[in-house]
Amino acid sequence: MKILTFSFDDGEIYDRRLAELLRKFGMQATFFLISGQLGIRVPFYRYGEDTVVERVSAAKIPATYCGMEVASHTQFHRLPQEEKEIRREMEESLAVLSRACGYVVCGMAYPGGHCAQAQADTLRRMGLTYARLTEPTHDFAPPDDWLQWRPTCHYADAAMPALLERFAAASGDALFHIYGHSYELTQSDPQKNWLGFERLLQRLSAVPGVQYCTNVDAARLWQMRRGT
Repeated sequence: MKILTFSFDDGEIYDRRLAELLRKFGMQATFFLISGQLGIRVPFYRYGEDTVVERVSAAKIPATYCGMEVASHTQFHRLPQEEKEIRREMEESLAVLSRACGYVVCGMAYPGGHCAQAQADTLRRMGLTYARLTEPTHDFAPPDDWLQWRPTCHYADAAMPALLERFAAASGDALFHIYGHSYELTQSDPQKNWLGFERLLQRLSAVPGVQYCTNVDAARLWQMRRGT
């Protein structure tokens, strides 16, 4: 079983174009939204210049992410240490996103890309299916703990060409998880911009026998296959 899944954080308006591009290739992804910042516009300093960050609004979630999965990036891009505070942050975020999506949201990505064991354990007790980190594995093995799921790599990782070759050549089970942020695609660097990402999708689409999944579907399929 070969699975390809993508995930993208923060819920900026560039997600609309990104989701359209993924649909063009018949691929799926999970988008992690900050529920307390839906629809906002705020000044931000990025790539050496002042800009304005604009988040997708709650009303536009169904159309923007049609065919994709929406999951939580917490309520305010933070994850406290204390269980009571974690529950408050996550329960509100999951409720807001579930109402906007029309289905139960059951996954999350850690703000900052890392977590403490106690935080992962709290999410497990809350019944979340998975939670994603950002430290890459550069391999195709499933996580030992789905509440501390490390992706294979970032979409612009220097190791991507070699990983593509290994994924195409893999004869056994392989889980390829690629992550990033849609705003990164606005850069001029041809390896990181929209054209570069579309070329990556073209190369991935040429790999035969691959099942395209959202994060939650990838996790559930793998867990069913392994009996976990």
